[in-house]
Amino acid sequence: MYYVPATLQYLLFDVTAICAGIWTNMIAFVCGFGLVNFFAKQMKMYSFTLAILNLIGKIPYFHALLWSRRSQLKFTFVVTLLLSVSMFISRDWIVVKHKTINLRNFTGEGNRLTLAVISDLHAGASVYKEQVDKVVEKVLENPVDGILIVGDMVDAPVAEIEERVKPILQLPQHAPTFFVTGNHEYYYGDAREWIQMYTNGKIKVLKNENTMLKGVCLAGVNDISSTKSGISRHNMDLKSATEGCPKDVSQIVMSHNPASVREFFVDHPKELADVDLIISGHTHAGQFYVVIPVVYWLLPYFYGLYEIPFGGKLMITAGSLYQGPPMKMLGMSEVWILELVGV
Repeated sequence: MYYVPATLQYLLFDVTAICAGIWTNMIAFVCGFGLVNFFAKQMKMYSFTLAILNLIGKIPYFHALLWSRRSQLKFTFVVTLLLSVSMFISRDWIVVKHKTINLRNFTGEGNRLTLAVISDLHAGASVYKEQVDKVVEKVLENPVDGILIVGDMVDAPVAEIEERVKPILQLPQHAPTFFVTGNHEYYYGDAREWIQMYTNGKIKVLKNENTMLKGVCLAGVNDISSTKSGISRHNMDLKSATEGCPKDVSQIVMSHNPASVREFFVDHPKELADVDLIISGHTHAGQFYVVIPVVYWLLPYFYGLYEIPFGGKLMITAGSLYQGPPMKMLGMSEVWILELVGV
């Protein structure tokens, strides 16, 4: 493929990515019906469980799904098609969601702070400039005090996809814009090249650092995986990130992976006790409907607003775009407008 024009390479990548998404949906039902077939046979061996099967079997369609391989195949193909088409259509349908979060002893100017939160754009792969533009346009439609980009902006080196990411550089003209790294920043080339590009574009990159924003201390940590990046003295450090925040001032922390809360609790409990709100992404809320049960079971935090140790809160976005297959659950490519107010 080295000598094939880039346009054809991108086309072939998109086709294979779509196939991977279809396979993800299909394999869930294949495995599900495999389990149904296995347990149904076992249940026929006992009178009590057989009675349950017979009760379910009184509903004609359920009876077919239990015992007819043809019906199972039809169900798998039809539902896979419906899910895949709907998720492909909704992949870059950007939804603006509003949420008010009450914080203890809030010190924001006028007792209110409005933040736009985006995350997990994954520019590169099957995410193009057009999709990034849509996210930026949604943010620009909303008056905010600050814009937070919570990691996983890219899935390729600067040299390959710089043009796809450039729409993001419009954001600092709208409101002060801040960025922290996610795990995908470290997968392609040198993350410092992206950091330099954002800095040149007036985006404040918080590398275990903090800054004041309208009466609150906004801190940002490097991604939980950054210690493996090969970059010297580049890790996740809540203590350094919040060091210097004025006393009795509300603290908001940007941390891409919500699992970082567990490490904060173990390594920096004193600092975590002073944090009022952590804003994260990373989970995509599963991205696929069929993946939700596994992701929900495996991850300590999944999606939405949580209470965390010492009285703070954790807000997790499902991300603004998608990773890998160009598919996402309906209404889950999101831009959050958070209204922070005092209790």
